[in-house]
Amino acid sequence: MRIYELCLITHNDTTEDQQEQLLQAISEIIARHSGSVLKTEKWGKKNFKYVIKKQSKGHYCFLVFEAVAAALKEIERSIMYNESILRYNFIRLEKFMETPVGLSEPLEPASNGRSTEDENGTETENVVAEQAAETQE
Repeated sequence: MRIYELCLITHNDTTEDQQEQLLQAISEIIARHSGSVLKTEKWGKKNFKYVIKKQSKGHYCFLVFEAVAAALKEIERSIMYNESILRYNFIRLEKFMETPVGLSEPLEPASNGRSTEDENGTETENVVAEQAAETQE
């Protein structure tokens, strides 16, 4: 089984109960295919940068789950026919981390060097360290 993240954007007029029913229906599909829901998040109502189906706002919901490919097809089929869903997107995750590393740990201080190499071997300038040194002078 693989781990997936599902991002849903529902209609502006969708109530909290309707969102719960939608997430529950998706969870039932996952359970029928021997999968499990790892995490559910609701980000609430957000403004869109562009109008989607004549809507400028929508509710964002995220679901991280473990399932087989057959479950994805059934979830997608049920989502396509639901008029309250404006957009959706599946992402396959390599591994699931409960909390993001960048938010749970303090940020590391910038290095003293002028350039660093990333994992691809390309050199990048460390502008933050240069700006910090200029402000201290």
